[in-house]
Amino acid sequence: MPWYEVVGFIAFGFFVGTYGSMVGVGGGFLIVPLLLFLGVPARQAAGTSLVAVLLNGVSSTLSYLRQKRVDIKSGLIFSAAGIPGALLGAYVDQHVPHRVFTVLFGLLLIAVSFRAFLTRDEEPEIPNVRATAADTPENHTTRDFVDAMGVHHRYHYHPWAAVAVSAATGFLASMFGIGGGTVQVPAMVYLFGFPTHVAVATSQLIIFVTAVFGSASHAYYGDILWLQALLLGLGAIGGAQLGASLASRMRPGPLMRWFSAAIAFTALYLIYNSTLKH
Repeated sequence: MPWYEVVGFIAFGFFVGTYGSMVGVGGGFLIVPLLLFLGVPARQAAGTSLVAVLLNGVSSTLSYLRQKRVDIKSGLIFSAAGIPGALLGAYVDQHVPHRVFTVLFGLLLIAVSFRAFLTRDEEPEIPNVRATAADTPENHTTRDFVDAMGVHHRYHYHPWAAVAVSAATGFLASMFGIGGGTVQVPAMVYLFGFPTHVAVATSQLIIFVTAVFGSASHAYYGDILWLQALLLGLGAIGGAQLGASLASRMRPGPLMRWFSAAIAFTALYLIYNSTLKH
């Protein structure tokens, strides 16, 4: 590989790591389109992306743990639910044609983009944060903790609903190589009442765990371009530290709307490239 390609992959990985860590995604929604544009087959694009996502997830999680914004208990529960989906997603990926993969991936991103665009500047979960134990619905799990900045977070959610969503997210993440944050973060905020910054931080732990199993499955099928994956991951490790630091200074509304614009643009390009140009 020429030196300028090496530098290019590392630089792109740094950008992906920074932006992905800021909005709680692994960055695969940017890596996969790049690899597809470079002519990489869909299965290898997904597998290669997941390795970079894994490395990004490690770096981001460590940074957010220092900020004490990771809901570790919920993150591990969601991660465990996502593992079977991650294994199944890698298997199904072996049987999906390249063009179908690309169009489905684009449609998934459009749906997530639309929902993320509706994010308000205020935290939508404030009533939930102020809830008392008596207000918590039956069979809901309540989480209550204070982060490193002294912000008190209190919210609750139905654990079985969270498990179901996480299993589906693990499947989509492994199949498309996106890490899963593009689905997980909006679900955590809008369905389960997580504060946005807690959802972003916790999703990085979930992304890391599910990416481990998704990457292992893709490696078994021979779907990983290791050099490209490691170069992207190397850049992402540094970018993730910067992104996690920047995220704590941003309001949730602008954070999610920038995220929405980026994935909408990517989605439209993928669908155009796979349908209208053929």
